[in-house]
Amino acid sequence: MYTMKRKKRNRINTGRLILMGAALFVLLILLFAMIRFVFWSGRPDETGGGRQGAEADEDEIRTPEPTLLDIYAHFDWQETTEIRVYDHRADEIVTMDLEEYVVGVVSAEMPAWYELEALKSQAVATRTYTLYRMQRGGCQTNPDADVCTNSKCCQAFSSHERMQNTWGSDYVKNYNRVATAVMATAGEVVTYNGKLCDALYHACSGGQTEDSEHVYANALPYLRGVDSPYEDPMREEDVEIGVDALVELITAKYPESGITAENAKDEIKIRKAYDSGRVESLQLGKTQITGKNARNLFGLRSTMFTITWSEDGIVFHTKGFGHGVGLSQNGANGMAKHGSDYREILLHYYTGVEIAPYVADGAAKTTPDAQNTDVSFVPEG
Repeated sequence: MYTMKRKKRNRINTGRLILMGAALFVLLILLFAMIRFVFWSGRPDETGGGRQGAEADEDEIRTPEPTLLDIYAHFDWQETTEIRVYDHRADEIVTMDLEEYVVGVVSAEMPAWYELEALKSQAVATRTYTLYRMQRGGCQTNPDADVCTNSKCCQAFSSHERMQNTWGSDYVKNYNRVATAVMATAGEVVTYNGKLCDALYHACSGGQTEDSEHVYANALPYLRGVDSPYEDPMREEDVEIGVDALVELITAKYPESGITAENAKDEIKIRKAYDSGRVESLQLGKTQITGKNARNLFGLRSTMFTITWSEDGIVFHTKGFGHGVGLSQNGANGMAKHGSDYREILLHYYTGVEIAPYVADGAAKTTPDAQNTDVSFVPEG
């Protein structure tokens, strides 16, 4: 009886073990499936969408190309002006919307971290400059294009690829910020007596902008020199050039000057300066050149410079960055920090102008409410 009872108990224990093993196997399969689901659901899908779960942050899942469309919808904007842009890097002409082009230019021409009102002022200046150039024959580099992406001809421009390379992880946030500034002013331009202005701009004036005729051929009434009190930093720089290198630079360009290592200190001097402090003319021995030519010859940031001499050679002390005519980007940011809106900024740097909606094909486009900039996915600050 003892032996028979023992065999029955063994059969019962074996059955339990089989059932427990099967249950454990099922649990392991379920656990593996759950881990695999959690792990893969957080990774980008095969199409490159990159959405990281249903609760992903909006800024992380938005991509810039639909962002602009979203902002268009936000402002109920139906801009249809298309322009032909010559991409000088790719050597091709691309057709795009005017406001899309303005976003690319502002992204390249002004730091995205500048105050929003400064970005708005740059957007209006960029749009005005673009349309002004288009009215006067378009791009000089490529006659089939309205504008190009070369800053030496038209304006600098950043494609989405260049924005990504420049901004890195801040790409979407910065794009949204710039696009919002552009669309908050969409269609607005700077006019003088009802006509588009040549809305020139530069990085930093050094505290005083310049009359247009002191840099370019024409004296334009809206491009008058004005104070720019809030520039910080002033972009001051010392450029030192050794005597031998200095003489080599001058004689290569102006061999008739008669400049030598022995007479350079006595024969090089500022002859005349404008009220702004920018150099009008520089004496190089027997040759007199403009401040603009001096800037190009010696690789200076601006024509607002003074000269001193060190033991090794000449020292150019410069203030500002750029030609100094029109809107100072640094000054615009300073004004924005001190409470000025983009209209006040533009009316300060462009004399006697108006901010108006652009008129195309005989019909004025509706300008969005400039104060309606509450776009939820654009970070504040």
